[in-house]
Amino acid sequence: MLRLALLSLAVLAPVAAAAQVPALCSDAPNQMEAGACVSAKLDKANADLNRVYAALKARLDANGQRNLLGAQRAWLTFRDRECDLRTGADPDDPTAGGTIGPMLVGECLTGLTTDRTRDLQTQLKCPGGDLSCPQ
Repeated sequence: MLRLALLSLAVLAPVAAAAQVPALCSDAPNQMEAGACVSAKLDKANADLNRVYAALKARLDANGQRNLLGAQRAWLTFRDRECDLRTGADPDDPTAGGTIGPMLVGECLTGLTTDRTRDLQTQLKCPGGDLSCPQ
C-alpha cells in the first residue's frame, strides 16, 4: 500500500509541477520562454531587493550596517536552501527536478525575495524613536 502511494506521488508530482508553470508565466508559449520569463521576474525581484537594502543600509549606523549585512547573508543562505527543500532541487545535481526544475526554483526564489523586500521596506519606513526598528 505504501509503495502504491509513493509511486502515485512520484508519477503525479511532475505533472502537478508542470501544471503550475503556465500560471507562473502564463504568456510563455514554450518552456524556453517560460524559463526566460521566470529569470526576468527573479532579476527584477533581486533589483528591487538591492535598491531597498541600499536605502536601509544608508540610514543605519555602523553597527546596524554590520547587523544588516549578517542578516542578509544568513537570509540568502536560508532562501536558497528553502527553495531547494520546496522544489526538491539538489545543488550538487543541476539536472535534479528535470527540465522544469530551474523554473520552479526560480519562482520560489522570486517569491521569497519579494517577501524579503517587503520586510526590509517595513524596516525602512519605521518612524524615528520606534524601539522595534533597526538602529
